[in-house]
Amino acid sequence: MAPPNLSAAAKIHRITGNSKTKSDTCNFDASKEWKLFCDGSEAAFVKIYNHYFHMLYNLGRQFSGDTELLKDVLQETFIKIREKRGKLHKVVSAKAFLIKCYRNNILSEQKKRKKNMTLNFSATPYAFHLTPSHESVLINRRFESDQIKLIQDSLNKLTRRQREAIYYLYYNGLTYAQIKDVMGFASVRAARNLIYRSLTELKKQVEILGEPKKIG
Repeated sequence: MAPPNLSAAAKIHRITGNSKTKSDTCNFDASKEWKLFCDGSEAAFVKIYNHYFHMLYNLGRQFSGDTELLKDVLQETFIKIREKRGKLHKVVSAKAFLIKCYRNNILSEQKKRKKNMTLNFSATPYAFHLTPSHESVLINRRFESDQIKLIQDSLNKLTRRQREAIYYLYYNGLTYAQIKDVMGFASVRAARNLIYRSLTELKKQVEILGEPKKIG
């Protein structure tokens, strides 16, 4: 799917190469830039795009290995947001809002392609694959490499939905309320309960691994 023939799309394409700079990350004030963006600031729009591009693209890779699909949908997402910016002043978290929009647009596009028989829409085995570096955030303990591998395997035996919720909580720092909104849970409690059950199972595994080995 080619990007729309719009000036906004061209502008987005031009700034892609600069989408991650240390100064932008250090000095970025999400609330301030979002307000400026909603008020019509093109400079704020560029800053928001630059700041969130890599985070969103990495999220997209959890849904699909089709890089062209991900880039196209990401550009479409920002173009649509730019077009309706005047109605977005009430957005509380730009990050959570962008994640929700991009996630929903990817799923929507995948469904279209599945319907048209142009995409093999099979769930990838490592969707929302949780790595040891982030596993350590969940467990906050030191283990041998073979134990870490077992814990990682346990993490990735969780359902895709469980892994996705944990990914948002620990990888992206979203609140339970934001996860509820992004993933479409019926309530905040439902989101919290899913994550709680997941972490309970992981803690059981950690306790087993943490038991002293019997000698002889």
